[in-house]
Parts: sequence; C-alpha cells; structure tokens
Amino acid sequence: MRTHLLKASCENGKLILFLRIEIDLEHAYKVELTELERDVLEFILQNGEVTQKGLSNKFGKVRACRVIQNLEKKGLIERKKKGRTYVIRVI
Repeated sequence: MRTHLLKASCENGKLILFLRIEIDLEHAYKVELTELERDVLEFILQNGEVTQKGLSNKFGKVRACRVIQNLEKKGLIERKKKGRTYVIRVI
C-alpha cells in the first residue's frame, strides 16, 4: 500500500489531509485465498471499511468470523474494536 499526500491544510485548529491511497491487489492475490475469502476481501474493498456485524449479515455469522480471522492472520486486513463490534478494513 502506498499513500500520497495531495493537500494539507489547517482549519480551526484541525489538520485536514487529502490522501491518495494505492492498494497493491497483486499482493492480496499472491496469498492463497479461498473463494469466500476473496469475496469477503472484495466486499471490504468496495465499502472501504465495514463492521463485523455487516459482514455477518451478508456472509453468515460463523463463516464471517472464520474468514476474518484467516484474513487477519494472512496480514490482509485489520480489525479494531468499536463499541460492541469490530470495524474491519484492508491494510
């Protein structure tokens, strides 16, 4: 993943950054992925970041949990606790 700073400004004491982020999908597909893992990864990429509950609604609770754990072990996604659920995004 590469990040490019496009613009930076300061307004009302807040730093505002405009970034361009490039994700290397070749790395993601070099790792052995099942079809379900690929589907979940593409769903996350399309939505930016999703909650674990959102993935559970789409793919099923147990399947989503297992796929998230596998993708996290492979270093493709990260999840952070937010309230009572997790927010998942591609690294």
